[in-house]
Amino acid sequence: MALAYDFNIQDLIDASCDLAQARELNINNMIFQETVETSDFAQKHYIQTGIEHNTPIIAWEQPKNWGFLKKSSDTGCSWNSCTLSSEPTKKVWSPHNYDCSLEFCWNDAQITKNFRAFWMLKCQSDPETEFDSAFYQFVVDQTMKAVNDSQWRITYFDYKDNTNTDFAGIDNIFLKLLGILTDPVLAAQQRVTITENAGADIAAQMTLPADAGYKYFKQMYSLMLTNRPFMMTKPGLKIRATQELALNYLNWLQENKEINCCFSPTDGVTGSKYSLENLNYMGVPIQIEHEWTELIKFIAGPTATVYDKPHRALLTYDTEISVGTCDMNAFKQMKRIYDPVTEKLHIRVKTNIDVQATFDKNFIIAI
Repeated sequence: MALAYDFNIQDLIDASCDLAQARELNINNMIFQETVETSDFAQKHYIQTGIEHNTPIIAWEQPKNWGFLKKSSDTGCSWNSCTLSSEPTKKVWSPHNYDCSLEFCWNDAQITKNFRAFWMLKCQSDPETEFDSAFYQFVVDQTMKAVNDSQWRITYFDYKDNTNTDFAGIDNIFLKLLGILTDPVLAAQQRVTITENAGADIAAQMTLPADAGYKYFKQMYSLMLTNRPFMMTKPGLKIRATQELALNYLNWLQENKEINCCFSPTDGVTGSKYSLENLNYMGVPIQIEHEWTELIKFIAGPTATVYDKPHRALLTYDTEISVGTCDMNAFKQMKRIYDPVTEKLHIRVKTNIDVQATFDKNFIIAI
């Protein structure tokens, strides 16, 4: 793993024998930076703050006013009568409260033994005053990663009626989008059915035809051009897809376009426009959402014989998927409380969150 900055490895070995020196080396920044920064939910979503229950989502669209300047006026101070129009979203926020409390005993062998063995750290006499120690930073950073993972689960895979309370709360964005498409007219305009999702078992579901990704992305793009062409003008337009579907499309491109079109096997190739970082369909970038695939498998469990719609794709722009919370600080942060009586460290996280499709018409979904 690439560290945050260059350092002398011997310094790290020497410092691992003493906690004070380990703090000076700022272990947190060096070791845990990738964990904290790489899979950040907030990096991929526009988060609206200060929302309250049942308040409207502050977003609207303005139809093109082609007739605003209707005609030139040649009668002195006579004005043309004009009107402006806009279409506000009809959605309201309905955030749900989520909270969790973790307890760590400083001398709990299950918590500390591996960490201490790895870093050769000494026991601290007064943990209440040592919140910047490597142990505390380890606990906090691991909790931050868990919070980030939970936000992905909440917005894409929770639903209110789940009998497992760990997965209940709000209806996730997939459910809300499919709820919009219960209208058969909208479904015909905005829905692509991925037939492999209906496979009888995991093997059947995950066996994609060689051209599956190409076929489904093409259908999504065609639906957009036919029924929602205005989406092409929106900034941040992209196809977000599960990894197997996107990689299937990439492999199809490489097999059918790369060799036949661009170079021969004897060219000593070092790069190609048909690569993961360049993946797109007709200029619309394809963004792999690894979290979706991981969550689908996690929720199904290790003994599952079938997955719940393991292939998914969503064609829209960034601000069409609205995520809201009352307080950004509560959304990102947590409380650390040390109880000197019980000698326990409490990590408490509490937030509220909702996710909405801002407008009913500005997306194409394949599922």
